[in-house]
Amino acid sequence: MVSEGDRPRVPSGTTLRFASLVLLAVATTLQIFGHYAATWPVTTSFDEARCQVRSGLYLTTTYAVDPDESKWAAYRACMAPFLVPRGFWILGGLALLAAVALLIYFLRPRWRIFRRGLVPAPEELHETLAALVAEAGLAKAPVFLLEPTALREGGTAFGNHRRKYVSLNAGMLSVHRDKPETFRAIVLHELAHVRADVTVTYATLAVWRAFVVVVLSPYVLTLINPWLLSRTPWKVPVVLTPGYFTLSLGSRLAVMVLLVFLARVAVLRAREKYADVLVVRWTGDQDPYRLLPARSWYRRWFGHHPAPAARSTAMRDPDSLLRPGFWEVLTCALAVQIAWWHSTTGLRNLGWYHEGNESFLVMRIVWVVPAAALIGLVAWRGAAGEVRRGTFLVPGLAIGTGLVLGDQLDAYSRNEFSVQGVLASAALTGTAVLVTVWAGHCATLVRNRGQAWLLGLSIPLVVYSLLSWFPEVRAVEAVWRNNIVPVFDLLAGYASSTVDAVALQAVSLPFLLNFNRVLTVVALALVWLVPLVLRREFPREAVIAGAAGGVLAAVAVVLLGNIDPPLVATAWQIVAVVGVEVLLVLTAARHLDRVGALLATWLTGLVATAAIWLTHLDGTEVDSVLASRPLQVLPVLGTLAALLGGFAHVSRPRHPSRPWFAVAAAVLGVAMVAWQPGATSASASMQPPAPTSTELNTDDAVNTWIYGGGWDRMMTVVRANDQVFVGVRASDPAAILRGCENLIPALREEFPEPPSAVIAEQWRTALADLETAARSCVAVYRDGRTDDGSTWTAFSSGLGQLGKVQTGLTEAQKRALS
Repeated sequence: MVSEGDRPRVPSGTTLRFASLVLLAVATTLQIFGHYAATWPVTTSFDEARCQVRSGLYLTTTYAVDPDESKWAAYRACMAPFLVPRGFWILGGLALLAAVALLIYFLRPRWRIFRRGLVPAPEELHETLAALVAEAGLAKAPVFLLEPTALREGGTAFGNHRRKYVSLNAGMLSVHRDKPETFRAIVLHELAHVRADVTVTYATLAVWRAFVVVVLSPYVLTLINPWLLSRTPWKVPVVLTPGYFTLSLGSRLAVMVLLVFLARVAVLRAREKYADVLVVRWTGDQDPYRLLPARSWYRRWFGHHPAPAARSTAMRDPDSLLRPGFWEVLTCALAVQIAWWHSTTGLRNLGWYHEGNESFLVMRIVWVVPAAALIGLVAWRGAAGEVRRGTFLVPGLAIGTGLVLGDQLDAYSRNEFSVQGVLASAALTGTAVLVTVWAGHCATLVRNRGQAWLLGLSIPLVVYSLLSWFPEVRAVEAVWRNNIVPVFDLLAGYASSTVDAVALQAVSLPFLLNFNRVLTVVALALVWLVPLVLRREFPREAVIAGAAGGVLAAVAVVLLGNIDPPLVATAWQIVAVVGVEVLLVLTAARHLDRVGALLATWLTGLVATAAIWLTHLDGTEVDSVLASRPLQVLPVLGTLAALLGGFAHVSRPRHPSRPWFAVAAAVLGVAMVAWQPGATSASASMQPPAPTSTELNTDDAVNTWIYGGGWDRMMTVVRANDQVFVGVRASDPAAILRGCENLIPALREEFPEPPSAVIAEQWRTALADLETAARSCVAVYRDGRTDDGSTWTAFSSGLGQLGKVQTGLTEAQKRALS
């Protein structure tokens, strides 16, 4: 924690980085032990694949949701028995990580004392050290030790929450005699660590070492050779197999390890800056280490201490430690996104994370918690120091960039380029910047604990509604293809021209993406309401502008109400309202800031919604489904319009008072979106018929079929067929007959066909030809029928088709794993 004078204590960068490290370590443990749970032992490692094959539900990278509920029911019933045993794997992995980390944390001080031969500090230092402990304000003095073999000036603070130590190098004895001010600065630096961060530092090192020992090393070994996951791992074959390890997986694994390592280094470097600031405060010297020799270039770049320039900046400007830096926040955002993906991967291996229960909602909330906490901490720390241009903009850009990169750097991301993915990434980054700037601006307005609670509760809701649409950027192309395009195709049938179709699509896109209209409207209301409440301001100009805009919007709605069909009329009415909002905020830019512009467009949207309802009344209902829910669209488009106009504002008059009108407008808007008039049964629908089939990634599905028992099924046929030819090679009629009789039931065994139409046809042909050959063989060798050559012709044809099946399966698997 950081405290400057009368400022409130705020979480330090060390705390933030430590949280990132723990988050990554825990989530990666979930992923890797989930992998163990799903793959140990190897002989029973493909339970999920078997359940997919048996149920006919192939979960491929197209992210398509199969509409056949019977398949989902069969799949869940098949996976249910694995929930508990796999759960023990994951809980065991977390428990093992925690146990090893705690063991290292408590034993490492003793090990350091033993390994370095540390001895008690000599009596000549006792009086000086006691004075420095009092100067540092420590209630309990650490144990001072001396490292006899270290002749360089310096020291190290270490220990845990129970007992802390300060080890001084033997070279400090001469420094104490010849350069007392330097001795004082060095010891105070170590005492600053004792006071602020020894516990966090050595917990960081313990977590890192436990992660390497418990999680990383075994995982890499099992990727290189899956035989280690067999029931007899001590009998590793002489020739190792490549296992699951690929270049793509290896590169992502390297990035993940590097990220965890950098989080560890970042903790250790950040702590040095905070200790330096305390030394400057205690000594009053802006350069307390000037008499120390310079460190080598290697230690400057790769050591645990930051570069001299960075340390000097922190000592000259302590506020720089409060301003969240780009790389610091980027690393934390990467940790949030990668940790979320690792967690979902582990829970998917557990068999719990799937559609049909509340797991998607739960994991969405799980994503929101660290994302909102990160944005809240950025706002808190930035507002505690001197707010400059870019104080919140740069961290917001880092958050958006980190979330996008984290989605791509996950170990199982396919990294497939798509225009929709690029646009969604840009939308995620832009939204993250806006939300962070908003949270930071609001944090600068907080004056008491009640206001802090208001902002603290608002940030998660805003993040949930506005940012958690994009925790899976990789699925955007599938969402566009499977959900948006069918609706656009349906809407094209209502449009009489290309222009009408464009208007319908432009309005329907936020309609379709806004899956929870009430929470979204609440969040958008909080964006302008929270600053107004914190400023205790009544934005008179915004209310006047909103009323004027509402009148113009109502007129536009009435003029466009006669367009046919009603769905197209509603689309054009909404387009006209947004046009009025853009014109409004640009015209009034000299009198409205961004918050006032948001309120003005909100009020315009409320009036326009009432006008749309009235112009589409058909008895007690409206005549268009879009007309019944314009507030699912207008707040989103109005917010964009207000932001566009807000960039041009020049000044803003202030009218301090209680913003009761703004609160009432927000409540009215939420009530209007929660309640909506019904649409007539004949109204135009915006939902296409439910699909009757699912678009699969055939290669992925074939790969699942192979691991789910398909390859074993084919090998059963191959082995049964081989028994026939063992008899042929031995010229043993009895053996040939036994082989043919055993081949028939092997061919008739019930098993789903390969999920590729081409391979499935080859598979059916192979089985039919081989069964024809086996029946003919039995007739010849048991019943004495004369063989006219058709038996071996059928065998040849069946084996040829079986060879094509094997080739097709192998090629599909290579494409799926590439």
